[in-house]
Amino acid sequence: MREINDIIWLGELPENWNIIELGQVYEERKVKVKETIYEPLSVTMNGIVPQLASAVKAAEGSDRKLVKKGDFVINSRSDRKGACGVSERDGSCSVINIVIRPRDLYTAEYYNYVLLSTYFQEEFYRWGHGIASDLWTTRWSEMRKIKLPNPPDSVKKKIVFHIKSKRNEIARLEEDTYRIIEQYKILKNSYIEDLITHGVRECERWKNSGERGFGNIPSHWNMLKIKRIFKIRKEIAGCEGLQLLSITQKGIVPKDISRNEGQTAADYSKYQVVHIDDYAMNHMDLRTGWVDLSSYEGVTSPDYRVFFIDDEMRFNKDYYKYVMQYCYIKEVFYSAAQGINENGRYRLKTDSFLNFRLMVPPIEEQVEIAKKLNEKVGAINKILESKERFLEDLIAYKKIMFYEYVTGKKEVPKI
Repeated sequence: MREINDIIWLGELPENWNIIELGQVYEERKVKVKETIYEPLSVTMNGIVPQLASAVKAAEGSDRKLVKKGDFVINSRSDRKGACGVSERDGSCSVINIVIRPRDLYTAEYYNYVLLSTYFQEEFYRWGHGIASDLWTTRWSEMRKIKLPNPPDSVKKKIVFHIKSKRNEIARLEEDTYRIIEQYKILKNSYIEDLITHGVRECERWKNSGERGFGNIPSHWNMLKIKRIFKIRKEIAGCEGLQLLSITQKGIVPKDISRNEGQTAADYSKYQVVHIDDYAMNHMDLRTGWVDLSSYEGVTSPDYRVFFIDDEMRFNKDYYKYVMQYCYIKEVFYSAAQGINENGRYRLKTDSFLNFRLMVPPIEEQVEIAKKLNEKVGAINKILESKERFLEDLIAYKKIMFYEYVTGKKEVPKI
């Protein structure tokens, strides 16, 4: 082995390997296109994927970059470190990404693995520039000078064959894990549906709830309009410095605005306050959005809806958290919403929301149901978190595995 002293990220390479500049292997694709012509793609930690309908869109008529099948695409900004991949389809991406195509298809797979390896990301952003260490941008003129390993073509071929075999093993593990995750999500949702509509006590008599999505409920339960259970809060912060909160499928969580991820605002003083035990919901996206009970003090988008229970002696906050979430899971709110957006981002207007009716079991039953759901859902969430961590570990392992083989740290086993 010999050490390349001025190319730290490569470390030691086998004696018969050479060094090559990235620009000798790839060339930039600089064609600008419109989103209306080419499918919009997102550059993510999991590769190049079709852009979600709910994603923040560029202004109409904005330029995008053409992406062809087989192109390697990487986000040029350091706050999106690790967002890259090989596109499996033609499309278009944001102009903040660098699109490159291999000069030689015979060696393309090997060099794609080099660029997907764990330490290449650090090297890529080391060549960048900017005003802060976490907001650097790397341009093609800089990227093209990065040094890459260049083993004999016969060795490249063996490395690619071995990595693909290992990737297939990992893919099977990922597929099994995703399947288990989906099964647990279905189980969790079935618990929520059953307990919030049927309760935990035996019931001999039932009645029609009279509201879409709830079906029959115990005859001694009532139905009340939301405006008799909750009050809407519209408290504008009026100052900066409060914790910014995001409404995600995993709940209401603090957002690190220093990472500049997702949609941001120039002035958070105009955002609305969320107190602990307030509910906040994304009522503009009733399919992929969410609603939850906040464990934090902070602010969220003024476009979202914040509300709280008016009388905690009559209404249990945890029970109604699950009721609200059920309305997203089963698209109950979506069916009551209005709009013409072809992507399904209908809004549940304030009047429709306030006049929508929910089940009201006796308070003792609300507490029992909430306790049972907290136990069951809490246990399932722990399993889901462990499975999701396992998937993250697999992704990290893949990138390290790529690095070890493409730099010769590990030798391909002889067959």
